[in-house]
Amino acid sequence: MTKEEMMNAIAGKLKLVNVGVIKPESIDDSKINELKDLYDMVMKRDNISPSEMTAITEELGNLRR
Repeated sequence: MTKEEMMNAIAGKLKLVNVGVIKPESIDDSKINELKDLYDMVMKRDNISPSEMTAITEELGNLRR
């Protein structure tokens, strides 16, 4: 799965309105494993609380170059 596919799936699951904030090309290639872990965690969840959503988006920000 590509960075773009994972980012789009995460954004869709979180129902993010401003998906331009998390551009796949801004994720450092050396952090692909962290992105995959985050993707796996988000996809396993049925419900995501607002505080979890904030933490997830912050973590996506931490993965940027």
